[in-house]
Amino acid sequence: MQGAAVARSDDHAVSARPDFEKLPTRARLTLICVAALAAFEPGTTRAEDSIGLCARCNVLVGAGTTYRLFGWSDGVVVPVALELDESRWELGAFRMTNAQRYRENDHATNPYWGFTAMRRWQVLHRSPGRLYFGFGANYRSEIDYLETTRWNFAYLVAARFDLDSHGRLLELGIHHWSNFWIKQPNRGQDFLTLSFGF
Repeated sequence: MQGAAVARSDDHAVSARPDFEKLPTRARLTLICVAALAAFEPGTTRAEDSIGLCARCNVLVGAGTTYRLFGWSDGVVVPVALELDESRWELGAFRMTNAQRYRENDHATNPYWGFTAMRRWQVLHRSPGRLYFGFGANYRSEIDYLETTRWNFAYLVAARFDLDSHGRLLELGIHHWSNFWIKQPNRGQDFLTLSFGF
């Protein structure tokens, strides 16, 4: 009897393990993209590596607003982001604090949370300014008029300005979340943020 109980317990433990094949196609695609970005990261040897990954971390907090192609959509955004490894990676949480409008629709969204994980590339450095591109995954806490999927792709273009030699900075970011027409309609979420980093 005890052996049978142990066997049933082991079977339950095995069945409780996550199965990659059972994940939704979009989730698998996101994991593959993130893994590919990590795989193609060139290896570097730096003295800071011995200190740990967060030897070169930044925390960014700020405020922002949502927009459409030719106008504002009245949304207020509160962003918080953690950057890792000299701004190569970003984990972000974004609170959309109020309803947004979209053309004739005055209530296109409810207040909701959005989360991102992305790889950032520095493409220009002209002291004291820098330009970044970012690409990664986004999760939204609701499905609404703008997006018919919770999992989406995240895109970023950011201009950064150093304020002093102690790591304090300002960053203006242009963000876009979209499912890349995997499921229609795909209106996407667009917003601007201005963040203070330290």
